[in-house]
Amino acid sequence: MKKSILLLIFIGLFVTNTNAQEEVVDIKKGDYNILKFDALNMMGIGVQKLHFGYEISPMRQNESNLPTIQFNLIAPFNSLNEDLEIDFGLEAGIEIRFYQHRSNKKQLLAEGFYFGAGLDGGMTKFELNDEYTLHNQGNTKIKEFTEYERVRTGIHFLLGGQSKLGEKLYFDVNMGLGWSNVNVKESNPVTLASRTKEGVDLNPFLHLYNEGKSQRVYIPISFGLGYNFGSK
Repeated sequence: MKKSILLLIFIGLFVTNTNAQEEVVDIKKGDYNILKFDALNMMGIGVQKLHFGYEISPMRQNESNLPTIQFNLIAPFNSLNEDLEIDFGLEAGIEIRFYQHRSNKKQLLAEGFYFGAGLDGGMTKFELNDEYTLHNQGNTKIKEFTEYERVRTGIHFLLGGQSKLGEKLYFDVNMGLGWSNVNVKESNPVTLASRTKEGVDLNPFLHLYNEGKSQRVYIPISFGLGYNFGSK
């Protein structure tokens, strides 16, 4: 699965670098106002999410790169894991991107390869199908859904590419690597001497939903389409 993700990212970057328009233009403040939408629905990659992005060009390009800023809004809505049920959640973030100057262009566009960094975080409510041991019933084991709340803040670095598919239509693909402060706890904890919670084993892509407070690595991935309301 990891190889498949890397292959998709590579193909996306290749497409963005080969399909970018060749005309020379002068990029000014406000030329880019791209509203983006993407639904991550990849089999086996943890939680499905709705992702909205809004990318703007707040300043002119310099000699080596074109900086842009993207605001993100993310809402998890489902999990492919039967032991994890998402009730609701909302995360927000901001990214700064630097599109690189290409050797075959005299001016810069918000197309082709870029790198950047971002901040994000928010709260999610969900349920886990935990396993319990009942001591007053001969150590019988049962499974029962428990309500949790997760608060997360993180910082990440990203690599990606963006391509112009039409006069105003854009395709954006990126993959990041980040570090999160995560606090996952029961919404209404109940302590009973007659039973012990054993927890549940989640796959590595869902480790951000494991109970506890700690720092955890995460990998944001995005495949999106966008429409530019600016002049370019």
